[in-house]
Amino acid sequence: MKCEKCQLFKLTREFPDGTISSTCKHITSWCLECLVGYLKEVQHQCPTCKTELSEQEVVKFNLFWEKANFKIDLESFLQTHAEHSGPTDENFNNLYVVLLNGEIITLSISNIKTIKVKDLKGALKDKIRVDITQQMLIYNGIELNNYRDDGTDNTLENYGINPNSYIQLVVVLYSIPKDQALTNLIFDLHWKFPSSGHDFLDGTCMIFEGDKLWKTYDYLHSKYPRIRYIEHSGDLMDTDNAGAHHEIKANLNELPKSVGQLYFILSSWRSPNIGLFKKPEFKLYDPAKPNVNLCDYTVQRAADSQAVILCLINRSRNDMWKVIPVEETTNGNAKDYSPIEEKIKSFGLFNTIL
Repeated sequence: MKCEKCQLFKLTREFPDGTISSTCKHITSWCLECLVGYLKEVQHQCPTCKTELSEQEVVKFNLFWEKANFKIDLESFLQTHAEHSGPTDENFNNLYVVLLNGEIITLSISNIKTIKVKDLKGALKDKIRVDITQQMLIYNGIELNNYRDDGTDNTLENYGINPNSYIQLVVVLYSIPKDQALTNLIFDLHWKFPSSGHDFLDGTCMIFEGDKLWKTYDYLHSKYPRIRYIEHSGDLMDTDNAGAHHEIKANLNELPKSVGQLYFILSSWRSPNIGLFKKPEFKLYDPAKPNVNLCDYTVQRAADSQAVILCLINRSRNDMWKVIPVEETTNGNAKDYSPIEEKIKSFGLFNTIL
């Protein structure tokens, strides 16, 4: 997401969780680095609503920044690479790594063509704390492999990657083997109504067959004839707590072989954005392992948007299912899914083996 202060695209983890103070009513759009700098230079208050912060709250953010694990020491990485690759020139070029949600990671590296794929993944691990085994780097629709068929190291030059190129990074959170007999994947959503008005936060599953939308499951389309392996609960009202509940169940093993992708989405029905709903919470899990949330996302990050594409469940090689975070905000809702569908198509993942 983009920091309002420095105008740079940064990772979600580079922003404070929740509100800045206990009395703020909004999620901050300032990254942690800019916020800490602001608190040091200006009086202790929220940069957006000017709410005063306690000394304890200021100390908390300073400690978070000091201990932040997403700060990268690129100089160390480049030095390590130089030690293994010999002398390098002084001309550094940028390499841009793009996540599904549009966030861009910029790496300044010398002799880009000679960089090994595994070393690039190592630099990204230092930058965003994503293990190398969870990284899938894609360039021109081709996955970058660490090694060639003869066992030697692949370099970026082997894939025709030049300075200032853009490489897509797909982060795989979980792989679900078919032989584990996954019977159900459950998407469980709860929310409370906005302070004024009666509105709904919709949980939707859009399923693709190749690059074509196959089925959409939401409160209105809860079931389809002769398809018993996916269902949407519809609106489950909780009038005592002024809220509601959606649940989507899917048996992945029973899906047609032609179905390759399931996208899970949140969208607002009447309200202009998701942020007006109180305490929205969701969980995506295998009922055999109910304590493992397969999609970890703070809904408040999408507070200013009408919809957010949370994650993708992708069929991979050998009928493996992979959970890939998307976390991309967009327009669209159950009245008109076309903006959401167009956003999904813009990812360009239909013809890519993930």
